Amino acid sequence: KMAAQHIILFVFSVVFTAEALRFQDRLQASNPLLPKRKWKMRIQAGAGENRPSIVNCTWLYYDQRLDHFTPGNVQDNMTTFKQRYCLYDKYLDYEKNTSSILFYTGNESPVEEYINNTGLMWNLAEKLGSLIVFAEHRYEGESFPDMVGLIDCLSYCTTTQAVADFVTLIRSLQNNYTHNGMTLPVIAFGGSYGGMLSSWLRIKYPNSIAGAIAASAPIWGLPLTYPEADGAMVAISRAASSAGGATDMCAFNIRSAYVLLTEVGKTAKGRAMIQKAFMSCHNLTTPTDVDYLRDWATQCWFEMAEGDYPFPSTYITYSVGPGEFPLPAWPIIKACKGLDKNFTIHTEGNVSNVDYNLIVDKNLVIKVDWDTSSSSPETQQALAESATVEQIFVGLREAVAVWYNVTHDKTCFGGDADEKEEEKKVVPTENFAGHGTCTTNFSGLTASWGLVCCNDNIRMVNCQARGVGRDMFWPPTLPRNWSYDWLVNRAGTGSCRSQYGNGLYGLPASSDPWATWLDEYYGGTQLQAASNIVFSNGLLDPWSSGGVLENVSSSVVPVVLDLGAHHLDLFFETPDDPPCAKEAREIEEANIRKWIKEYKENQKQSPRPPKYSRAEL
Repeated sequence: KMAAQHIILFVFSVVFTAEALRFQDRLQASNPLLPKRKWKMRIQAGAGENRPSIVNCTWLYYDQRLDHFTPGNVQDNMTTFKQRYCLYDKYLDYEKNTSSILFYTGNESPVEEYINNTGLMWNLAEKLGSLIVFAEHRYEGESFPDMVGLIDCLSYCTTTQAVADFVTLIRSLQNNYTHNGMTLPVIAFGGSYGGMLSSWLRIKYPNSIAGAIAASAPIWGLPLTYPEADGAMVAISRAASSAGGATDMCAFNIRSAYVLLTEVGKTAKGRAMIQKAFMSCHNLTTPTDVDYLRDWATQCWFEMAEGDYPFPSTYITYSVGPGEFPLPAWPIIKACKGLDKNFTIHTEGNVSNVDYNLIVDKNLVIKVDWDTSSSSPETQQALAESATVEQIFVGLREAVAVWYNVTHDKTCFGGDADEKEEEKKVVPTENFAGHGTCTTNFSGLTASWGLVCCNDNIRMVNCQARGVGRDMFWPPTLPRNWSYDWLVNRAGTGSCRSQYGNGLYGLPASSDPWATWLDEYYGGTQLQAASNIVFSNGLLDPWSSGGVLENVSSSVVPVVLDLGAHHLDLFFETPDDPPCAKEAREIEEANIRKWIKEYKENQKQSPRPPKYSRAEL
């Protein structure tokens, strides 16, 4: 789906699309999902009715150990917590040779979000005759321990403890669902961080699950896997180009608009134009005000690319946006509608080195040199009066409004410097050195994510650079002569304790910017000993830049969706899905059937392990 014939149109296209073509060449031979046929993208989504959801759940609670590894450290009266899970057994059919347990490894939200959206599990369970289980991550939803009176209450939210939760729950389920003395094979599913957990569950406990579908799991975004630091921004730019269903004009114009905002914002007349074009909620009285507006108009592209689905969806807006307000189908394409034209703007120079001239209306020249722009006073005056410039500003405002006005009730747009300064303020907290007894509870949507990142040093390097020459953004977020080591080390070794309020204890006193232990424990890029994992990634998704995109072994394989956003393959099927989604699901089903068959054949050849009681586990 790479429109190579358009590469020569713009310098941006040369930089970005050439890299994408080299990337596709590496994948084409080994990956059957890069389509070889034409397919027409439709904008109207075909969301189905009467889908399974949380109303189908039997809600259960499992007495889970708070500490699986050193339980003696926990006070006797606080050794367990209730882990919530959804169970659905109406599809379970022991007479089918594919009967099994499909198990979702919950991630950084209450589990309802995954129950309502993971259509692949519901569809496969009916075909295979499977039991469905969605397990909630500890420190999410209703699966919180009581922290008041608990020593070091935040220290137990780690990936290792979460994976061990799944292992013990799976063992209990297998003990409760047996047939003719045989246990059911378990297939793990997860998306995003949940996909990381599914893959790590298979890597560390291959005796517990027969295989894992790890969708959009950026396990190779960690420092010691050495991802491209601007990889996420390159993927976003792909979504806003012809390769993602938009046009190359869109990505080119977006970057041009950011340069123009900075340059036009240097004069009072220019700021007046910007304020009108953007329908700004705040007076733009200084160039700094315009810089904040520009940054505001940059931040939303990540979320829109994650949610660049072929159907309206609240999946991303619920997690990191205003709530149950759906993004439209193909939101990036919709955002590009006002930016897919020729605004009589072109570049001359080295765009990949961010050293070029941006030329507007044939003779208005702006010099771009890494993170600075400059032009003559006469040019600045002419830019402030240019209809072309005003049109591109209106186009950018309408583009970002797809995200910022997803509620359809905004009459003005943009943040201001005062809000930015407020965000930078750090609330002073106690010195949490050593241990402590927690005096308050901690909760909230996505509560677990900050804790696992702090405790396990999860640092995703693949989204740490922007505007350094390969994407549609400007200005660069890094100095010209930056290095990978510098980028990782700048995070420092300080503690993340200051992010949490008084009365909460247990976070580490220092951090490791390289996440060395995490790499050693789960294997990093050395997965040759792993087996039975499908890593799926959509190339429109920023997180794909931290995903496994190349074959590791015959049974650890990538599935690449050229028009896929954040774990599109896990969603319910729709008539408007691109071919790659259908093909991905077919490959995943074929692998699952193979894993189930192998598990049952192996079990016939060896006696069933003894059934343990909960106290013995």
